[in-house]
Amino acid sequence: MTETNSDTTPAPTPFNWGGFIAGMAIAIFCGGIANIILGAMSMSLHNSFFGFLLGAAAGAALIILGLLTRRGVPSLAAGFLCGGCVIGLIGGICGSQMVGTTFH
Repeated sequence: MTETNSDTTPAPTPFNWGGFIAGMAIAIFCGGIANIILGAMSMSLHNSFFGFLLGAAAGAALIILGLLTRRGVPSLAAGFLCGGCVIGLIGGICGSQMVGTTFH
């Protein structure tokens, strides 16, 4: 008697380092530009916590983008996730430290 395997799942695709690096480079470049703008916006705030949240917003947006694109190209999505975490951390710290500063 022969058994048939009715559970035929497709083989997982190998991890693509090129897609990961591309996703991380895109996330860091776009997130860096967004953090400059959001950091300048946090200068007008009077609360460091809100400056942190405003600075981390670009990283949060990149993390959400990575979660939404993980079914299409998983390695690119992983790059967006890692880049978004870096941008969120650095942007949040810089946003909280720029509260109350001026260009004068």
